[in-house]
Amino acid sequence: MSALAKPNYSEVYEDALANFNEVEDFMGELAEMLTHLADALTTNPDQINLSKDAAPNLKVLSVTDHDWPSFARLRTLHAEWRAARDTLLSVWHLLGETERETASPLPPFGAQNLTNPVV
Repeated sequence: MSALAKPNYSEVYEDALANFNEVEDFMGELAEMLTHLADALTTNPDQINLSKDAAPNLKVLSVTDHDWPSFARLRTLHAEWRAARDTLLSVWHLLGETERETASPLPPFGAQNLTNPVV
């Protein structure tokens, strides 16, 4: 590539979006596991086995210490999500209007209206 050639920001954006989605999907899986445990503890605590010698079984979900997120892991994952989001937004702002029209849309980032992302 010559020094004057414009980088392909569309590819960079799509890669950043894929990375963001991967981190967000993993966060969603952890959130689902935590929600499942909270629901089980609230609705029927007898259905769960959290004894030291047994692999904890939350009805249909088996959880091991390896699966269970520590607070430090949650903090790291949250930082990874923020970094991935910031990278994604930075690259989005490098895209031209035509590139934005053909690129995959930005995720909503917690927007109430999913058609209008919080940017």
